[in-house]
Amino acid sequence: PSSKWFDYKTHSCGLKYEFCLATREPRVVWVSDPQAPSIHDIAVFRGGDADANEEDRDQRALYFQLKDGEKCIGDSGYAGEPTKIVTTKDEHSSEFKEFLARAKNRQETFHWRLKCFAILRHRFRHGVNTQDRMNLHKTVVDLVAGIIQYDYENGHPPFDVC
Repeated sequence: PSSKWFDYKTHSCGLKYEFCLATREPRVVWVSDPQAPSIHDIAVFRGGDADANEEDRDQRALYFQLKDGEKCIGDSGYAGEPTKIVTTKDEHSSEFKEFLARAKNRQETFHWRLKCFAILRHRFRHGVNTQDRMNLHKTVVDLVAGIIQYDYENGHPPFDVC
């Protein structure tokens, strides 16, 4: 494997996914396709680099799934798309900053729930080749997100943002 699959957070190889939760209801609204960990968060969101034409980017990316007027809340790694992503800025009111912080913390609790599943914490050894492994891993991630969604709907929702 090449260095593009190396995850500097865990110091091992891995895959990166992008998840999006609704802010006003307990619902998982987006799970991206697997990406190399070396790709920046904003490039995953856009489906490619900013200098690429929109037609040449991955049209399955969240950037292209948002309807007009819809926005996501992101951390500083998502700065650069102010028409699509809200990030914390100094000029925001303290109340709005608190709202953004709660939304981001809620997202982190979702990530924590994902990591509770051992199949996502350990080396994934299923599949016969790289593409097959990535497809199977995506299926597992979708299933785990579905289990968490089921848990949200059956007595264990995430905390409210508002």
